[in-house]
Amino acid sequence: MVTAAEQGRETRRRLMDAAVEVIAEEGWGAASTRSVALRAGLPPGLVHYHFPSVTDLLIDASLRLAQEEVAGVVRAAVSDTGAAGLATLLDALASYRADQAATTVFTEMLLAGTRHERMRAGLAEVLRESRTAIADWLRREGDVIDPEACAAVVLAAMDGLVLHQLIAPELRDLGLATPLRRLVGISQHPNGD
Repeated sequence: MVTAAEQGRETRRRLMDAAVEVIAEEGWGAASTRSVALRAGLPPGLVHYHFPSVTDLLIDASLRLAQEEVAGVVRAAVSDTGAAGLATLLDALASYRADQAATTVFTEMLLAGTRHERMRAGLAEVLRESRTAIADWLRREGDVIDPEACAAVVLAAMDGLVLHQLIAPELRDLGLATPLRRLVGISQHPNGD
C-alpha cells in the first residue's frame, strides 16, 4: 500500500517533470498552473497544494534538473583520471544539443535567475559545487596549473556554448571538443582522437 507521504512525493515529482517539459516546449512565461497540471495529468489544485506558487514550482523543477545534469557531467569527468577525465568533461560540453529539453530549460533558468533571487542563488550554488568538484579533481590530478580558474573557464564555456547552440545549432558540427581541450592545455584526446 502506498503511503500518503509516498503519494505526495510522487505527485511533486510528476508536477516537476511536467514543469520542465512545459518550460522546454513553451518557455518559462507560458508555464501556468493549468498547463503544468494538464501535462502531469493531475488536477490544477494540486499545484498549489504542493508548491506555494507556480514560480516556486518552476524554480524547484529547474534547479532539480540543473543539479542532475551538471552533477552527471561532473561525476563522469571526475571518475576518470588525468587527461581522460578532463576530456570526458569537455566532450560532454561539446555534445550539448540545442534540441535537448535540458538545454532549453537551462537557458530559461539563466534568464529567470536575473528576476528571481531564489533561482539565482540556487543556480549559483549548483555552479559553485560543480566548480569546486572540478577544481578539486584537477588539483588531485595535478594536470592544470590553476584548477579554480580552469574549472570556472570550463563551466563558463559550457554556458556560452549552450546559449550559442540554441541560436546556431550548426555549431555542434564544428567539432568543438578539440579546441576546448586545447583551451585547458590538452592537445589530444587520451585515446588519440
